[in-house]
Amino acid sequence: MKNPMEKRKGLSGTFALNKDEPIHRWYKYDEGYSSELILNEFKRLPIEVKSIFEPFAGSGTTPLVAAQLGIESFFTEINPFMAFITESKINTVREAHNKQGEVLEVFDNLKVSILESQNQNNKNMIINYNGFEKYFDESILQKVTIIKKCIDTIIDPISKNLAKVALSAIAIKISKMVKRGDLRYAKENEKKVEDADVLVYYFNKLDEIESDIIGYSQSIQASTHFIHPDARLANISKDVDCVITSPPYLNGTNYIRNTKLELKLLEFIESEKDLPLLHSNGIMAGINSVSKRRTIPQVFDEVKPYVNRLEEVSYDKRIPIMVGGYFYDMNKVFQKLKKIIRNDGVFILDIGDSQFAGIHIPTDKLLSKIANKNGFELYEEETLRTRRSKNQMILRQKILRFRLKK
Repeated sequence: MKNPMEKRKGLSGTFALNKDEPIHRWYKYDEGYSSELILNEFKRLPIEVKSIFEPFAGSGTTPLVAAQLGIESFFTEINPFMAFITESKINTVREAHNKQGEVLEVFDNLKVSILESQNQNNKNMIINYNGFEKYFDESILQKVTIIKKCIDTIIDPISKNLAKVALSAIAIKISKMVKRGDLRYAKENEKKVEDADVLVYYFNKLDEIESDIIGYSQSIQASTHFIHPDARLANISKDVDCVITSPPYLNGTNYIRNTKLELKLLEFIESEKDLPLLHSNGIMAGINSVSKRRTIPQVFDEVKPYVNRLEEVSYDKRIPIMVGGYFYDMNKVFQKLKKIIRNDGVFILDIGDSQFAGIHIPTDKLLSKIANKNGFELYEEETLRTRRSKNQMILRQKILRFRLKK
């Protein structure tokens, strides 16, 4: 049995510890890590840090911790919904600090407006949700539509963004879907009766955001800057001191599809037809990101033995292409980071290894070799936790710590 310290260290590599953290808790991001992990990394950095770049922002944990430490941050994020969440939890909260009274008044008026609209006869309401109707019960979708219409009437952009965050945060809870690694339809007994209480969930989330604005908005001491969706195309006008990030794991997860309900709710997409293109624009970390639109010019020598073995045994011909493409794409990221990080700067990488068809892919070791070719020298590594794959292979989540020598 793991001791409590080891167990907490393992949990720090997941989003679990963020569920009770003010502001961090607004939107649950299963693929994320904890603020505690990032805070610990800041404490042990061997250099003074005044600026940081996060190439895979996700729900914004790294930029948010940086902002609370008064450190300016820059970020890229291929998912437009997650980029919105990151900016909302930092820049929007910082702006809300000086107008708390107005935000609270808008929230109160929003609740009244929603309740009044719900009490009207909406039986004949026609909802065209471009195919997303199948993910919600009709009565729930009616309530969601009313909430969206009421949010649209908000004039203050800060309050409107926070109201949108609240709606996106309950999207999966009130739908027919569950998140169990990937997003899927809920099985029997995986949904509770109270999950249909749309207004209760929404008002509770508004109250949570309101409470954090009052109690913690002053903690945001610096801004963050969205640079570009794609880390491989990022350009920053000045060198940064540090990068702390967790790129997509090489595990086949479709990170875009997992947020399709939120993407639709906040109108970042029109229909599910928009998802494949959005997904394929990112790092080739999932099977569904392998497409005819992309070619892999080079499979690195370090990666070729694994690709060759996968070509012999894979249950899906896209897997070896994905593996080769993943390290090719990550090399592009490292090349960009070499330009962005100052000489002797620090690069902290959270990563896990993978297996496909019984072939172990030592992602951490392969990325270390590729990073080293780009001038990054590994000075320390630490295992956060171990886990077992479906075939019982032991896999590890690690923190890799590099210094850049230009």
